[in-house]
Amino acid sequence: MSTLARQFGEGPGVLRTALATLATGGLTYVITNGLDQPQSVCLTLSVLIGGIVVIIRFLIEFEKRLAAVERLQKNGMDDMKKLVGDAFTEISEATALFGLIEASALQTDLVTQLVRNSTNISPDSPPIVYQFVQAKIKETSDFLKQLAEGGTVTYYGEDRDWLLGLTRHATESVDAISLAAVDHALWQSEIGQRYLDAQRRAARAGKRVRRIFVLDAPAMEHDPGLRKAYQEQREMLIDVRLLDRSAVPTPLQVQLRDLIIFDDTLAYETTPTTNDPQVAQVAETRLVLTDSRVKECAQLFRELWDVSRELDQSKA
Repeated sequence: MSTLARQFGEGPGVLRTALATLATGGLTYVITNGLDQPQSVCLTLSVLIGGIVVIIRFLIEFEKRLAAVERLQKNGMDDMKKLVGDAFTEISEATALFGLIEASALQTDLVTQLVRNSTNISPDSPPIVYQFVQAKIKETSDFLKQLAEGGTVTYYGEDRDWLLGLTRHATESVDAISLAAVDHALWQSEIGQRYLDAQRRAARAGKRVRRIFVLDAPAMEHDPGLRKAYQEQREMLIDVRLLDRSAVPTPLQVQLRDLIIFDDTLAYETTPTTNDPQVAQVAETRLVLTDSRVKECAQLFRELWDVSRELDQSKA
């Protein structure tokens, strides 16, 4: 059953009209003939009144059909307006989003490449791949949001991507405070070697790279591993100093922590699970972008640098 048929109604409409016309004409003929009217008058009146009935029924049906067509047209226009409105809304949002990408400080081709590559992952991909990609995209989105808002980003555990990436892309300086509880085995590890290589490259490129080794006890100065790390890093053009914990000014004792400041703009902090260097692991890593907090970290490093010292080469 078509839409028009449903709107107009179905049934023997033509047959009903014909029967009504015949009945009206026949009734008119009977009445006029009963009044002893001439046959020509009876036939003429029968045809005339029957025709009038046909026209009236036609007009009634036409009005109904016209009303149905108007209803269909109105519904169709409403649907069309909704479709067009939704399409323009999507186009507007896409245009606004592309405008934001164009205005972003990030390279436009990198952002569009990310979007294009993400579309290659579909629900038809293996579930583990699909779910993993979804999680990484959300993680990246949250990370960018937190960076843009200039707050603090926390990674639970030991991070490597932030550490290596920030060191490689530092434009001015890398200032680090190394605690034994965090860095006791770092320099012999794979990530430690990559970290040192990135610092070596930065120093050779003319960027300021400094490190303070914090000694929990004066006897640590004689530790072969520490002395080796000290000499190696000095040869890499990294400016290295030692700091006895006992020499740290009292107001700064509670602020002492494993810390790296990049370009005096961003602070990288790590928190150990324990102060025992033999069993300590990294509990969490934080990127701090809050301006006041970064300035405090930079000031802490400068004050500790002023009270730190060179390695006494005469003590073996």
